[in-house]
Amino acid sequence: MITIICLYKHLTEIIISIFLLRLWIYYSINNYYNFFVKYIILLTNFILKYLKKFFFQKNKDEFLSFMIIILLIFLKYPILILIQDKNLFFYNLNTYLFVSILTLLKFLGYLFFWLITIYLISNIFNIRHNDFNDLLEIFINQIYNIKKNYFLNIYNINIILLITNIILYFLNNLLMDLFPQFWFLI
Repeated sequence: MITIICLYKHLTEIIISIFLLRLWIYYSINNYYNFFVKYIILLTNFILKYLKKFFFQKNKDEFLSFMIIILLIFLKYPILILIQDKNLFFYNLNTYLFVSILTLLKFLGYLFFWLITIYLISNIFNIRHNDFNDLLEIFINQIYNIKKNYFLNIYNINIILLITNIILYFLNNLLMDLFPQFWFLI
């Protein structure tokens, strides 16, 4: 039972994270020749090609990506409750919507946290001019372009990124303390 719960939870987390990256790439980057961008698009197209048959859409990959994210986020917690407790009707729809919004915020926080962490580590070791680092530069510059003017770089480490990671870490711990009954499931 625990194996099924962990497998389902981690599989949905991976799929949601990849589709969130795909949407972020689509709305922010015009360069589809990057190797990492091609890899993310290839992974998501594997799932999307089967869904296009059901929805009869040819060029609406980003709409389908968005719908997959919303559907998986909304269904993740009820399915985990159904597997664990064998009773789905313990909560009402408002609770499921609230948990879905928290799940989306948790995924966005994890995505920002890990992208910033990888970017900071690559800056510490001075890893430059590869496709993944170029993509990270674009993502980080989109988020923190305005704030970089007010905070200084300290030895090639941008202090606002470090502060943002610390804030995201404390927000995760705060929400873990506020909602302990379902934070580990979502």
